[in-house]
Amino acid sequence: MDHYTPINQETEFITRANSMLNPINPHSGLLLIGDTGMEFQGEKDPGYIQIPWRFITQVRVQLLFWDRYVRGFTVETADETGKREFEFIVKDAKTALKTMRKHLPRETFIRQRSNFGQLFKKHSK
Repeated sequence: MDHYTPINQETEFITRANSMLNPINPHSGLLLIGDTGMEFQGEKDPGYIQIPWRFITQVRVQLLFWDRYVRGFTVETADETGKREFEFIVKDAKTALKTMRKHLPRETFIRQRSNFGQLFKKHSK
């Protein structure tokens, strides 16, 4: 088993979250945002995810209910091993995103509206 070593010297924000690496079986745990990157520590299942800021290429924010509720976000990364996506459902997503904004440029964040909102959209003729 791998030994966990935090990548952050200073943790700026901690919140509960679910990692959706496997959508059928999400893993609950803690999302830690710090000076070097973001980390997810599994609660019941062993394992962790570490994402340094320099590898994050895009953060897609999941908006619901007419952009009033942030459900979570998907983090896209790119490094020498290729591209990956990590989806997180976050308890306090707004504060997590504000903390991430201190380390990432504004153009990294994009809105991802849910398909649920399309059901209530008025169609014009």
